[in-house]
Amino acid sequence: MGKALDRKEKDGAPDFNLFRAVEVFMAVAEMQQVTTAASALGMTQSAASQHLKNLETAFGVKFIDRSQRPIALTHAGGILQRHGFRILNEIEDLRANIRRLNATTLPVLRMGLLASIATTLTPGLFDFVVKELGVPELILSAGLATDHQTALNARQIDIAVTSELIRNEAGYRAIPVLDEPFYLVLPEDYDGNPSDIGEISSRLSLVRFGVATPVGRRTDQHLQRCRLFFPRAMEADRSSMVVAGVATGKCFAILSPSLLIDAVAEGMRLRIVPLPFPGFRRRIQVVARSGEFDRIADALAAECAGILRQHFALRFPGIAGEVAYHDAAPG
Repeated sequence: MGKALDRKEKDGAPDFNLFRAVEVFMAVAEMQQVTTAASALGMTQSAASQHLKNLETAFGVKFIDRSQRPIALTHAGGILQRHGFRILNEIEDLRANIRRLNATTLPVLRMGLLASIATTLTPGLFDFVVKELGVPELILSAGLATDHQTALNARQIDIAVTSELIRNEAGYRAIPVLDEPFYLVLPEDYDGNPSDIGEISSRLSLVRFGVATPVGRRTDQHLQRCRLFFPRAMEADRSSMVVAGVATGKCFAILSPSLLIDAVAEGMRLRIVPLPFPGFRRRIQVVARSGEFDRIADALAAECAGILRQHFALRFPGIAGEVAYHDAAPG
């Protein structure tokens, strides 16, 4: 801070660098020796001891029991250590964000992906972000649309490839990627009439997404509008688990291509047919906070559409043409 460490403020507390003092304390707590911790931090033992003394004076408690060898923490020291991890992580996040603001090029891009298409998108997005956008590091996380909304609000991610749960409101900008229909998914060896939903539901149980998931709620709402109520055998929050239920031969599901892509790529044997009742669709989109990453979000939306178009054509040749894409390429 540029002031003498032992200078007294009006309230009697020492004027010192709190962050540096916590950093010294955390190093001592981990290494259990002041000398070793000081060396790791590139300072003298006396300087490290002064930081610890200032920290204890400021809080009016002892954090370290110096009578024990190796050094042990007091009860207050244990509390400070738990908080210290969060403090240092927050400071590091702050430093990273400031570096991002000051950088002429974006040093890292943090993206949230829908879990059902994360495996499909990752290789192509990595190449695109590094080679075309010039961003040297890509940090990816997979989850549900609700996870993405929370992460965007907390600024834990910059951009999400997600569902239509997040719209052009409340400080978000959403760029559509595609609109996809839902299909009836049956075991491959189902020998009944795929257009007779009554027969299907009498022979098989519905395996579905839980109502805590956006796609689960969307499906339930549509079935209620259609006055359809099916026996249910299993709920899950990941598409791979839902499809695995169908693969048992005892269940059917209602899914879209993006929810099926991983299972089909893994060779699961399924029969995918049109819904024998009024259909519905869902949108996949790229979402960013308004006024942030506009150019990157637009480019990523077009790239995601291209990647998914290619994979859907490969995995679902019979139905891929029913997906409506929002990029400029022909359908």
